Amino acid sequence: MRPSTTFTDSLTVLPSTSGLASERKSTFLSQSVWIPFGARGVFGGQVIAQALVSAGRTISPPLGLHSQHCYFLLPALSDPVIEYHVERIRDGKSYANRLVKAIQNGKVIFILAASYTLPPIHLPKLESGSTPMSFQPYMKDGNGRKEAVSHSLRFAIDSSDKPKPEDDDLPDTRNRFQLDFPEDVLLPEDCPEEEERWAKFIEEVTDETNKRKKKIVEEYIQERRQSPVSISAARFRGREVSDGFSSRNVRMTWIRPRLLPDEKPDGELMKAMIAYITDFQFIGTAAQSVGLTWTSSPRLGMLASLDHTTHFYPLPDDFKPGDPMLHVMESVAADVGAGRGLVRGTLFDRNGVLLAATLQEGVVRANFGRSAKL
Repeated sequence: MRPSTTFTDSLTVLPSTSGLASERKSTFLSQSVWIPFGARGVFGGQVIAQALVSAGRTISPPLGLHSQHCYFLLPALSDPVIEYHVERIRDGKSYANRLVKAIQNGKVIFILAASYTLPPIHLPKLESGSTPMSFQPYMKDGNGRKEAVSHSLRFAIDSSDKPKPEDDDLPDTRNRFQLDFPEDVLLPEDCPEEEERWAKFIEEVTDETNKRKKKIVEEYIQERRQSPVSISAARFRGREVSDGFSSRNVRMTWIRPRLLPDEKPDGELMKAMIAYITDFQFIGTAAQSVGLTWTSSPRLGMLASLDHTTHFYPLPDDFKPGDPMLHVMESVAADVGAGRGLVRGTLFDRNGVLLAATLQEGVVRANFGRSAKL
């Protein structure tokens, strides 16, 4: 089914024609918003993405986004339009910083800080065992001559009588390190989309007691079919269940932008899309780690994002914007008494290259019969 709106359109913002723009401040306006089924306000990932697109309009190449940190202060409403006020905090040679405030009905509902940097340099291939980046520190003696200093600065300890390590004992130098891609997860082609997975549930529901649940699931299926984002719970080798959980506190989902043939996002817009899609089901991982769901006892009373952080890493040369990406989400902590949970994540392309690292804290409350309000 064709999405009800294109992914690109869902991120579009336009410069405000009212008010005075200045050399250090600019304002942009949202053009479309989406409120998920059962949610209190506009999807948080969309607000993050639109704020990043707004901030990016004030940045000059070759600088590109490398991180964002944001806080959700109030729910964003479908009306009036959201105003994104961008302030130019700093413009340096290697880094630039922007502060974005989202305003609705005269109130600040969201704040975001974004940092931009130069693109990565091309490094020579390092051979195993080589140490081309070694550095010999020195200090000057009383006559101004350079005198070599022990590489570890062991202070008063004389290392001259200690055996020198053989070349084979020296650590290898690498151009890059990342966490490993999960070994037991199946490729996205073997993981049904959410709407397909839940459609099977609908087929199996026949008794009267589950009619209400069936209606809720039907509305969710319709929403998923019209979404510009495809979500598939990861499946694992040797397991029949496809709920995306490799353990109680680790959830994995394949997520993919549903792009039309004429949608060709560049690297910076792709980063905004990544910020959008990594907000799906993120803080819910914390609730699941303590067994809180909408049908548990006590049941989940409230789930809401408080903040979101994304660190972006260079997209591979062969990266295709419409390809699936695996978001590995891990609950770090969930405290029902405190009413908060913390989750962290890693986003990989289908070849196992790390694209982004994520972090989020949110409200996780159980329903003990009291009203749940922020």
